[in-house]
Amino acid sequence: MTTAVFFDLDLTLLRYTADFETIFDRAVPNAPKGAYDRYLSVFFDAFEDLAVDPYAVGFEVITDEFDIGDDPEALVARYAEAELAATTVPASAREALVRVADRRPTGILTNGAPAVQRAKLERHDLTDLVDAVVVSNDPAVASRKPDSGIFEAAETALPADDYVYVGDTYDEDVVGARNAGWEAYHVGDDGPGGDPTDDAPDDPAAVESVADAVVRILGEDGA
Repeated sequence: MTTAVFFDLDLTLLRYTADFETIFDRAVPNAPKGAYDRYLSVFFDAFEDLAVDPYAVGFEVITDEFDIGDDPEALVARYAEAELAATTVPASAREALVRVADRRPTGILTNGAPAVQRAKLERHDLTDLVDAVVVSNDPAVASRKPDSGIFEAAETALPADDYVYVGDTYDEDVVGARNAGWEAYHVGDDGPGGDPTDDAPDDPAAVESVADAVVRILGEDGA
C-alpha cells in the first residue's frame, strides 16, 4: 500500500516575516489612502473566482482608481518580489519535508496563484524535494480548498492508495481533506481545541508542528 503525503504551503511549510499590508507598502510606497483596502478586496474576489493572476487584477483596478504613478505590471513584479522576500522556511519544517520525501510520494497542495506559489518553492529550494505541486488557481486545477476538486487533482497528479494532508487551516485543510477521504494533520490554532477557552474536545488531527505531523505519519521507526 502506497501512501502519498501532501503539505500546504503558506503558514504550514512557509512562515512570513511581515504582514500583507507591510508587503503592500514595500511594493507601493506612499500609496494613497484606501488603495490597500481596495486592492485587497479586488484581489480576494479574483482569488476566489480562481483568476490565474489575482495580483494583476488587483493592481489593474487600483492604478485605474488611484494616482499610483506606476503601471500594473511593474507593481505586480514588485509585490511578488516583496512577498517572496518576506517568506522563510523553518529548518525543522524543511527537515521534516526531506524526511517524508525520502520515504513517501510527496507533494504540495496549496491555494494560491500558480506563478507565485511555484516561485516560493523555487526560492526556498523546495521544488526538487517533492513529486507534485497542485495549486488552486492553476487552470488545470481550478478548485480551491476545501472543495474536493483540488484533492482530486492531487490524486491524479500523484497516484497512491492512501493520502495524508498537513495544513494550518482547520476548515479548509482538515475538513477538506477528510471530506475527500484523506487523513489529515492540523498544525494551526483554529478549529476544535485550538482556543484554550474552547470547551470542545481536541481533535486527534492536532499536532504542534510539521515535524510532529511527520513523526506521526511515518511512525516511530520512520519506515
